[in-house]
Amino acid sequence: MSDISVPIADLRVGHYVKLPLSWKQHPFLFSSFRIKDESQLQIIQNIGLREIIVDPDKSTVEVIITPVVAEVAPAAPDLEQKPDPQKIEQQQLRRSIRSSEKAFTNSVSPLRESLSQLNLKPDEGLGTVAELVRNAGLHLSQQEGPVGFHLVRIVNQADSLLLHSLNVAFIAMLIAKEAGWSPLEIEDAGLAGLVHDIGEIKIPSQITRKRTELSKAEVNYLRMHVQYGYEQLTSLNAFSLKVRQAAYQHHERLDGSGYPQGLKGDQLDPLSRLIAVVDSFDEQLHPRNATRPGIPNQIIAGLFKRANKQLDSGFMQLLIKVMGVYPPGSLVLLSDGTLALVMSSEPSSPLKPCVLPFTKGRVQEGVDLINLKDDDRTITKVVDFEELTPPQREFFSLGKHYCYYFSTFTPPEAEAVAPE
Repeated sequence: MSDISVPIADLRVGHYVKLPLSWKQHPFLFSSFRIKDESQLQIIQNIGLREIIVDPDKSTVEVIITPVVAEVAPAAPDLEQKPDPQKIEQQQLRRSIRSSEKAFTNSVSPLRESLSQLNLKPDEGLGTVAELVRNAGLHLSQQEGPVGFHLVRIVNQADSLLLHSLNVAFIAMLIAKEAGWSPLEIEDAGLAGLVHDIGEIKIPSQITRKRTELSKAEVNYLRMHVQYGYEQLTSLNAFSLKVRQAAYQHHERLDGSGYPQGLKGDQLDPLSRLIAVVDSFDEQLHPRNATRPGIPNQIIAGLFKRANKQLDSGFMQLLIKVMGVYPPGSLVLLSDGTLALVMSSEPSSPLKPCVLPFTKGRVQEGVDLINLKDDDRTITKVVDFEELTPPQREFFSLGKHYCYYFSTFTPPEAEAVAPE
């Protein structure tokens, strides 16, 4: 049976639709798909179209078109409608989040394979690591507006070491960019982030994955990962000396309280200082013996207190700038009593991130994001996950690991006139 043009009011869950719009003009991953629930149906009905093409053969419910009565007045001329800035902003935000999720998850498998190949096929493994960083660096260099981070929550089965390494790499690259580093120095920041914990591969899994407190002997064994990583990278002649040093020195502290050498202040290279800051943030966000991430803004505040004593204060300030005062993953209460999840950081407004509000009886895809930068509401406090009700936990569907990838914020007016 051939396709049928169906009035928007006659669409039903189960119809296979073909949207006559480009991917930039709607929030769905594809333009042709079967409507799976009422929330998707409602979104389609609010796009602004009067009719949509339906494929009866791919639909799971019958296509029934309500007859038009004779008294209906003739349709008004099809005048060109002006774009709705709010709708355009929603589409842009959703599309940017989907793009970030895809970019992050597409990096997991290549990184896993590259690390496993370092001994057998070192050239291929190192080449894959370098390619991941080059792609991320190219993405950064092409962005003209403010760049922050989106929360990526679709990675469930990946090893925590891989997710930690990717987080450190991407956050370090954006901080390096904000610090005014050259493109090659930004790539070095990404490479150092990806391989800084490579020595953990040689540590027994019963130590690295232990959920209870480590013994003193186990702690000392775990600390050997910096030596193992440096030796492996040096034996392969991998990357620059600064990258290898960052793998060796990222647990050193400015006051000499770190390891393995107890180096102080200017004895530490800037790249090592940068990785130390980012590694500390993500390591505390995902403690080894915890089943849930920590509270991001509390971790930021705790690290800030250590600035100038143990961690570089300049890089700490840049971490706050790119992650925001309320980093993605923070659960917050707005001034009108709305509970929301911070989805994206907004570097030009660190107190005004983009949030997903809890809406009872709805699913995430059917709820509009709120860009607090353009909203009168403010964040009044941070909410602990344990305070959530079962429906709120189900709505936000938070995993055990917060992942981050670059975000961009394009003004709705610019998006509306952008050429296809």
